[in-house]
Order: sequence, then structure tokens, then C-alpha cells
Amino acid sequence: MTAPRLTPSACRRTGLLLMCALWGLPPATADAQARILGLRPDKGPTGGGTAVLIEVDASLLLGPVRVEFGSRPAGQVRRRGLASLEVITPAGDPGPVPVRVANSLWGTRTAPAVFTYVPPVPQLSRLDPPGVSVGSDELVLSVEGEHFTATASLRVGDVPVPTTLLGPRRLQVRIPAALLTSARTVDIRATETAVGGGTSNALPFAILNPPPRVTGLEVPPLRVGGPATSLIVRGRDFRSDSTVHVAGAPLRTEYRTGQELAALIPPERFAMPGELPVTVVTPGPGGGQSQAMRLSVAPPFPGHFLVFTSNRRGGRNHIFLFDRERGRLDPLEEANSGAASDAYPSISGDGRFIVFHSDRSHGQIDIFLFDRETRRLDPLPDLNHPTAFDGFPHISADGRFIVFESDRLNGRPKIFLFDRTTRTLSELTQANEATADDGLASISN
Repeated sequence: MTAPRLTPSACRRTGLLLMCALWGLPPATADAQARILGLRPDKGPTGGGTAVLIEVDASLLLGPVRVEFGSRPAGQVRRRGLASLEVITPAGDPGPVPVRVANSLWGTRTAPAVFTYVPPVPQLSRLDPPGVSVGSDELVLSVEGEHFTATASLRVGDVPVPTTLLGPRRLQVRIPAALLTSARTVDIRATETAVGGGTSNALPFAILNPPPRVTGLEVPPLRVGGPATSLIVRGRDFRSDSTVHVAGAPLRTEYRTGQELAALIPPERFAMPGELPVTVVTPGPGGGQSQAMRLSVAPPFPGHFLVFTSNRRGGRNHIFLFDRERGRLDPLEEANSGAASDAYPSISGDGRFIVFHSDRSHGQIDIFLFDRETRRLDPLPDLNHPTAFDGFPHISADGRFIVFESDRLNGRPKIFLFDRTTRTLSELTQANEATADDGLASISN
């Protein structure tokens, strides 16, 4: 049986005037509205199930009531006091919806309050593929997880990419080639763009350097004692940060193309005869070390280098170097002086260092050291005496020690030893005789 509508006349007819006076009648018209005074919380998940406390004018709760979230009724309605209700939200679509409390007995309902349905935060669980080679074309990436909707979008790092919803547990995105040009690891995240949406956890996506491959080496014959030598490495999948390694040690590398690298092998890398492994290493992510190819190092050429003095240039003595293996003469322009005499050269076993004496210091004889690899001249200030004769030098085969003659002690020639490594000078007192002239020395390796 339908409950009577409690208008003033109805109260008089039913004898309920006292009860109506006690509770206070709402407006007599059907479309008059009370207000919702409070709504806590005012947001919840789209799946429903949120307990919401609603406070209204007390008069509205006289009689049966219902609560509507948009067009959907609340699943449960419980009275929590004279002016409070607790309701459980139904499921809803993301975004705000009007909430009204309706009184069936009075035929009235409140002005709307607003409840916002918040979509669940997306969660990522798997990327397919989890990585791609650097420089790849546009990539179609499958993303698995949960809580995906049509309003979800993906970002690669900070860059949004086109996203397609395939289902609540799967998205498909297109990563443009412009984002795949450098090796790195970037985070993939999904964002729910609907009102109240959030951002998912991150999954790493690797843009990988390919492993390098070496297919050939181009290098002149290597021999112990030879000069620094240029090396060309050919192959594929070289990157600008790839490095040539010889015998496990990195060389300063010039990137030319993805198929060619160039490097300079210093003489110390082939100081012994044998074989040298050559590899290319590309750093990560991805990358790695190529397979090894080998270079042969021949034993030193017997009597490879010859140094001598000649007055072929204007009658002045100068020093020259002859490479017997290649049949080449080096005039040592950086070592010789145009206005002085340079003579009595001695050369290290590998042909790198040449020591000689010269009268370029205002006619005084001093000793100089020339480095053929760097083409630099060392005036040896730690060796030479400012007023004495220092000459007739000889260098050890390893290039470390210089033995020479000097008259810095009482004008008599004596033998001295200079250590290039420590830059220290020693008088060989046990070799010299105080009353004799000692000079024209040489030293073994």
C-alpha cells in the first residue's frame, strides 16, 4: 500500500497534525528542494563500493528515502542519525556525477551535490619487445597490465606516443623512429587522462647498441722498434662511441662510418714480437666486444736505424737518420740547428730517441735529446752545466740512461750518467780517476 503524501490537509485528514508539527513539514510543493549539507568522501573508484556519508536537512529523512548517483541508485542506504545517511556507491563512469537524496513520502529530492568517479591507476606488467636496436624504424610496442581504458595514454620518457586500447589488459603504442636514435634505457608509463586519473608504475625499455663485428684490418707490417702505425678496422654496426682495442688496451679511435674505424697503434703496443688481438668495443646498453682479429709483429730489423754526422749542408755538421728497412733518409730538421754544428749522435734500440751534442749555446758544447715519435727536442737542463763542456753522449738501448763526458770538475774530462726517467745526474766516481782524463763512454742496455 502506498504511503499517503503528508501535505497539511493530509495531516488534518489522518489525525497526524501533532507529528507533522513536531518534525516540521517540508514545503508543500512537490518540486521544492532541500540541500545536501555534506558528502564525505566526494570521490571514489569507478567500480563502486565506496562508503559515503551524506548529511542533509533532518526533515528530508522523515519517511523512506533513496540516493541517486547520476541515474544509478546507491546499493545500500543506512541511517546514521537524524540528518545522516551512509550509502554504498554504485559503479559509474569516470568523471563527476550529480548526487541527490529523494524522499518518496514527500515526493521531494535535494539539489545535487557532486561525486567524482576516479578511474583506477593503470598498472604495467610487461613490454613486448622489452628493447630494440638503436636506429630502428618505427616500432609497434605491446604493453600488458591492467586498468587500461580508452582514455589511457603512454609516454616514452617524457614524450607521449600514439596509444590504442586493445582491451582492459593490453595497449598498443607506436614509437616513432626519432625516439630510437640513441642508445639508452627509458621508462615507459601509462597515464589515465580522465578526471582524477593517475600514472602507472614504470617499466624500462632498452634502446640497444648492436654488437660490433670486425671483418678486416688494414695496417702496414708491424715490427718491434717501428714507429706509431695507423690501423683501419672494417666491419659493421660500429657506433660513434665504439673503441678499437689492441691487446686488450683501448686506443684513441676515430669514427668514420658504421663500417670503418681508424686508430693509431703506439710503438709500446708492439714492443715484443708475436700476435696482437684487435677488437672493437661498443658501450651499453647492448653493444659489447667484437670477435678478435690478429696482427703479427715481426722481430726487430737487425740494425734497423743508423745515425751519423754529415757536413753536406753548407759545411756545417748535422745529424741524419737512415732507415735501412725502408731505405729512407730522415734529415731530422727539428733536431738540427741552422747556425750551429750538431754531431756525435747515439740512438736508442727502438730508434725513438737520439742524443747528440751541439755548440748552439753560444759556442759552448751541450747535449740534446730528440724524440722521433713526438718530433720534439729536449735541451736537457738537468744534465747540462752552464759553463762546462758536456759532450760525446751515448744512450742506452732502452732509452733511459745517457752517459757522457764533462769537464765540469776542475777542467778534467770525467764520465757522468743521467737517468731520463728520474731526471737525476750521477758522477761515476768509482769509474773516474782524479788525475786522468775519462770520457768517450758508451753504455749497454
